[in-house]
Amino acid sequence: MELGPLARHAGLLLLLSACQGRVGDPPLPAWETLTRPGDPQIQEPPPPFDPCAHAPPPALIDPPLRRLTPAQYRATVRDLLGDPGFDPLLDDEALVITERGVRQLDEAAALAIERRDQWTINPYPCDPSGPVDDTCAQDLIHNFGARAFRRPLTAEEFAALAVVYQTAVTELGFEDAMSILVEVILQSPATVYVDEGDPSRPAGIHALDDWALASRLSYFLWDTMPDAALFEAAATGQLSDPDGLRAEAQRMLDDPRAQATIQSFVWHWLQLDGGRLHHALEDVQKDPERFPEVDPALLTAMGTELSAFVARTILEDDGNFDALFNSRSAYVNAPLARLYGVEDGPTGDDWAWVELNAAERGGLLTRAAFLTVFAAANVQSPIRRGVFVLEEVLCNELGDPPPNANDVPVVGGTVTGASGTKVLSVRQDVEARTQGNDCAGCHTVINPVGFTFEHYDAIGRYRSQELGTNLPLDSQGALRGTDVDGPLTDALQLSKSLGQSKKARACFARRFAGHALGQPESTIDRCAAQALSPTFTEGGSVRDLILDLIASEAFTSAVIGGE
Repeated sequence: MELGPLARHAGLLLLLSACQGRVGDPPLPAWETLTRPGDPQIQEPPPPFDPCAHAPPPALIDPPLRRLTPAQYRATVRDLLGDPGFDPLLDDEALVITERGVRQLDEAAALAIERRDQWTINPYPCDPSGPVDDTCAQDLIHNFGARAFRRPLTAEEFAALAVVYQTAVTELGFEDAMSILVEVILQSPATVYVDEGDPSRPAGIHALDDWALASRLSYFLWDTMPDAALFEAAATGQLSDPDGLRAEAQRMLDDPRAQATIQSFVWHWLQLDGGRLHHALEDVQKDPERFPEVDPALLTAMGTELSAFVARTILEDDGNFDALFNSRSAYVNAPLARLYGVEDGPTGDDWAWVELNAAERGGLLTRAAFLTVFAAANVQSPIRRGVFVLEEVLCNELGDPPPNANDVPVVGGTVTGASGTKVLSVRQDVEARTQGNDCAGCHTVINPVGFTFEHYDAIGRYRSQELGTNLPLDSQGALRGTDVDGPLTDALQLSKSLGQSKKARACFARRFAGHALGQPESTIDRCAAQALSPTFTEGGSVRDLILDLIASEAFTSAVIGGE
């Protein structure tokens, strides 16, 4: 069906690693030299800056404009029309929609109309192929518009859509006019952006109304629009009551859709979708001579295993933070079982839950997905693994590397210096390259954390000798500047310490708060997370953290800057 230029331009309505050093004659510093208190090379990190003690008044902080992500928009249209196969090209993730994004939305809305025979939810109150029925059009605007906007329409919005209908029905006829209404609603700002309250209110913190709370809750826990039960709770004012809000949150957490959202957060937190220095898991490239078993199927299996582990640990078991870092449960197929050294594992195409070797595995940081992403093509990457733990698990701010640093992975191997040729392990090479004055300040903190992962190669396989050099592996390390400082024998002991760390739990709460609010972390978000963390740090229940976050002022309110 050709809808004409009006529909084609309906989108216009929206316009309302390591430091580089010289490896030479000086002897490599021993582990004791790197970690001995009082060593002049060691620069103790400064006391952490507390942003909450210096936060500006909330009235001075404007919330960023919240736009649905491409995935959220696809899910929303699928739920609006009951079309699970709706899959348009949407890749514009700018905070404010770009011209390309406008075109993509226009094409997505047209695609939705083209797939009308796939709809299982009919938005039309009458047969659009029948005679002109203005009352039917008004009902479409009211009912479909309210579902798409996730709240009742304002008088101005209804009037604007009525003008669109009258223009279209005059020029194109009733059926096309009804289709154009659906297209325009699908591209309207109220559909594409998340309602955070009336920006014209006086500056300050304002409680979200029930409709805005419903949207915030559904996009946090389900990454899609509210369902009928949540709309009903909003319409009857249940979400304004703390008990009613908690009851809806608990119901939604028990829904399988919450699994995908929790998995998505952990996936993003672990940077498995890519980072500044590494590709996403599915795009990882490994040396085919050293790792001939690596193929797309194995990489996919690594992601499946980690996602299943997260869902089971947080939503099915006790949901304890410590278990995320120490549980040995793993969901594996035959290739993963071989990689993990599991005897009597599944065969063929089967998957099964197994318990991994207690001497080798425990929690997220010893799983193949994480270890594969944070590694070079042919060897492990202690610096990248250490930086991740410090910055993302402990929320330490390491600062920028010195100007002479580069991100070329350290690979060890044969090194020629003034005194001749020697073979260095990756650990020894890292120590030699990062001992200079420009590097030691950070690397005396980074390296001892990264070195605990030395037993895991570039695809997370456990071994006692290093690939390439055949040198024995040394996984001794240490945590410094945390609440669980001390020497570490390996990544298992590191994981055990992190699982018990109040600082790590506070960091997790902070990261989760930014995710829940659907915006980059700002000072007020960090302070809100800090206020939440006492309960979480004591009990460690991730489920309780989610429920407490939903009940917090940061979640139930919006900061309005005023005119």
